[in-house]
Amino acid sequence: MKATKIQFLLSFLLLIVLSACDNDDDNGRSFDESQGKFVRFFLQLDANNKPIEAPTIDLRSPSVAIYNKDRFQTLKIPVALTSTPLEEMVTVDYSATANNITNFEITPAQLSFQGSQLVDTLFVRFNEKWDASDDPSLTIELIESSNPEVRIGTPNTQIPNNFILINLEEVDLIYGLKGDQTRIDVTGNIGEEVVIDLNFPNGYPEQDLANFEPFTATQSNFDFEIERLPNPDESTISYVFRTLEDFAIDAQEYRTELQLNRLENSEFVGNTSLEIVRDALVDRDQSLNPAASFYDTADQFYRVYGAHWFDANDDGNCQWSDFNTFTQPVIVDANNPNAVLGSDNGTADPADDIYYHRFRVSFETLLENRTTNPFNLRRWFTNEGSNADTSPGLNIVPALEFFPDNDGTSSVSGQVIVINQTITIGTTVSNGSISEQIKISGNGTYREISPGLFEIILEFNATNTRLFGGTRTDFYRIYNFSNFNDPVPLSIDCKTPIDL
Repeated sequence: MKATKIQFLLSFLLLIVLSACDNDDDNGRSFDESQGKFVRFFLQLDANNKPIEAPTIDLRSPSVAIYNKDRFQTLKIPVALTSTPLEEMVTVDYSATANNITNFEITPAQLSFQGSQLVDTLFVRFNEKWDASDDPSLTIELIESSNPEVRIGTPNTQIPNNFILINLEEVDLIYGLKGDQTRIDVTGNIGEEVVIDLNFPNGYPEQDLANFEPFTATQSNFDFEIERLPNPDESTISYVFRTLEDFAIDAQEYRTELQLNRLENSEFVGNTSLEIVRDALVDRDQSLNPAASFYDTADQFYRVYGAHWFDANDDGNCQWSDFNTFTQPVIVDANNPNAVLGSDNGTADPADDIYYHRFRVSFETLLENRTTNPFNLRRWFTNEGSNADTSPGLNIVPALEFFPDNDGTSSVSGQVIVINQTITIGTTVSNGSISEQIKISGNGTYREISPGLFEIILEFNATNTRLFGGTRTDFYRIYNFSNFNDPVPLSIDCKTPIDL
């Protein structure tokens, strides 16, 4: 018999937070010792339909007796016993009835409560994909307590919370590279390792990964291997990329480009490519630190100020369009040849020291869940996505690299490049989103135009055949402070916003 999929909420407030108490409130009804002791399911959901896990209890949220599960991760169901602290352990048995689903497990085999520990959790894990068209479901019921004074369910015949119905719905299996980073720099020693995380926001069935080769190397000039690591959680699969040779030629760039392979029955989201790179080694005076002129770690709102030669209004009028971008230092290992101590964290222990790259800066913000506007990319498009997976407002780490003049010794001028990498942007459509991979590069100069004020003159290249018909070049001026004069207008055409 198919389970009826009806979602209802119990108006149910718990006046304790996983600690001993004498009173409980359920649907406006007060419970105290006169009603006795009882045990019941206490599954709450957040605004995204995700279960709230113990020890967190949201007093503003009701518990539910029916849960429509549309994610593959283990379901964790809190079970609460309302009582004063227990003098002896209480165990509670449960039963499970499955409908059109077989390969699952529930742990522990028995619930237990003791002392002031009045909440236990059932872990429900499904080991295979289910077919939502079969209306699969699982009902779990509390059936017996080891202490006859502890009743099963609340003293409420209408909403006792002694059972929970789990309806298994269609799961959108999506995955992509975790985070914004599309380039990882290595030093080039044999055996060097880089951990690459794949993100599965809705979980994954392990059976789909049995023969899955995650990456194809579209370009590589050195030997490497990729090995799967133990999973850190049910939303992440980690791999280690390991170099199998020393990079012996200083003047040579070593690069491997990895493309994420298609996983059957799943869809890409966010990043799908990654570059592992060691740039050609260049002599630069290690007493210099030009990158430090373009960030301020003491000010989380520090930014650089840019001007973009652009027809922002698409009216045939090219002009310098102002923008600004958050910047941060690029964190590197202490053994990086261009490392400089950024912070000792106020301790004498070198283990917690943080090192920055002397010649690189990133475009990113440290503000939680925020991004920035590198190269004024937010203005390039008219229908760009607004969520983190598709927005052209993104973090680029690393973004720029500086090469001082006079054979690497000048403190006031030099060459600057946009560090070659791939970024992902897109647009939201009715049935999801469309993403585009754009390769970026560029070069220019930097110089100190007045004491402490630096100007970057930059040509920025973006390559994508569908969007730009190949490579598009835009022109920028970037300053480390806002007290600069407007750049002289250019006598060349400029770009206009386009549809993705």
